Amino acid sequence: MRLDGYLVKELGIQSRTKAQNYIKQGYVSVDGVVITKPSFDIEDQEVVLKEFKDYVSRAAFKLVNFLDEIDIALQDKEALDIGSSTGGFSEVLLEQGVRSITAVDVGKDQLHPKIRDDKRVDLYEQTDIRDFSHDPFDVVVSDVSFISLLKIMDKINELASKDIILLFKPQFEVGLHVKRDKKGVVKDQKAIQKAMFAFEDKATLLGWKLVKKSPSAITGKDGNLEYCYYFVK
Repeated sequence: MRLDGYLVKELGIQSRTKAQNYIKQGYVSVDGVVITKPSFDIEDQEVVLKEFKDYVSRAAFKLVNFLDEIDIALQDKEALDIGSSTGGFSEVLLEQGVRSITAVDVGKDQLHPKIRDDKRVDLYEQTDIRDFSHDPFDVVVSDVSFISLLKIMDKINELASKDIILLFKPQFEVGLHVKRDKKGVVKDQKAIQKAMFAFEDKATLLGWKLVKKSPSAITGKDGNLEYCYYFVK
């Protein structure tokens, strides 16, 4: 199998073109050796994409890739991470030089110690964002699961002063009745578009300006194509 094809099939990279770019930029190694040829033939070797190895979770790469596509200043900003989980998004924000991060998640004991122990991070566990109160943040990011963004957008509007970056996950937006394959991938494209339009309409009603919408560089764990949104209030 070609190396670029392997990245798409096994590592969830969205397209062969993106896979080829990662390979050419030296982000991919095979058995510990960096390979820059997309057509390199592999069989059972160990393939490592550098970003996945470096970050506390694969979710980080979704934000890393998206930040490369937008113009946003994060240095010295106060940020809110909704659905912080292991801390992938938070780690990227810390690397970008934010002054502080408030991490909120309904779960417990999920945040990686590397992020938890950073003095710039304040963690609120077992906390529903809809019950959370705070002065507005410069930047709000969100990667939530098992809840529709529609249910928390009013709260996000309350907590954001300017920049908003949200990950739209069709599998949690279309409803349980919509057809999925055995892996949980939503197959009903009309349902996805309907949910996406509802989400975008809500953002418009809140007065958010859509700056950038882009397919995530990598799919969700089950293979669903997700979308990154950047809004400005």
